[in-house]
Amino acid sequence: MPPVPPPEPFLATRMIAMTDATRLFDAADLAQRFAAAKDRIAAAELPLPETIAEATAVQAAFDAPQDGTAAGYKVARSPEGVGVAGRLSPIAITASDALPAAFRWREGLRVEAEIGFRLASSLPPRQNGYSRGEVIAAIGAVHLGVEILDSRIAEGGKAPFLLFLADRLGNAGYALGPELPRDLLDGAEGRPLEVSLDGTPLFTGEAHHPAADVLAWLIGWANEIERAEDTLSAGDIVTTGSLCGALGVASPGRLEVRLGGRWNLPVRFG
Repeated sequence: MPPVPPPEPFLATRMIAMTDATRLFDAADLAQRFAAAKDRIAAAELPLPETIAEATAVQAAFDAPQDGTAAGYKVARSPEGVGVAGRLSPIAITASDALPAAFRWREGLRVEAEIGFRLASSLPPRQNGYSRGEVIAAIGAVHLGVEILDSRIAEGGKAPFLLFLADRLGNAGYALGPELPRDLLDGAEGRPLEVSLDGTPLFTGEAHHPAADVLAWLIGWANEIERAEDTLSAGDIVTTGSLCGALGVASPGRLEVRLGGRWNLPVRFG
């Protein structure tokens, strides 16, 4: 019997999207629902991605162009321990206390104080992965950052994980603040951290990352060989996980994040 030829490229693409004989996941449709949503949507009303690839395709479909701004990602881990990322959009670069980053406020919005990186060189997917030292060598600058969390799903992070991943892990924006010393790559843990809204403290304590290491999730995602080729490119901004948990912002106002008693990042919500 002669060998069976491989499927045509178009057919192969359709086959990748199929999880059984009848299902074809429409990433663009779910992306459009997220983009058009004026209110949060119940998870039960939305189609569910069944793979990380499907969820990532939704992110790509509703990621808004940023007029030359670098691509941005938040790194995390799935419940199974797989490295994943959510796109950051929009990204605001904060140059001084006098010009805080500005974002829209609505009830239920939360923030996280984080360490962010700007990559100086690319980390394309590769079979043998990357060591910690190789990832550090690719980092051009270390920054204080604030992630804005405002999921388009009513259940937020309690929704099925792959649906939440499709929703960019709840990201609704990111403020990249002052540059920090490179020793914070390994020395952010335990630094004094204060977060306040119009002078009212939201968090006062020591910085602590969920993995006790701000590099852990970036290294994990860098070593996922099935991520897109154009991720973790030179110039990209990567944020690494909260140092204070997710803090509710109860009203519009001026948020101040101060790390180590020295570095300050203002963000205004209106």
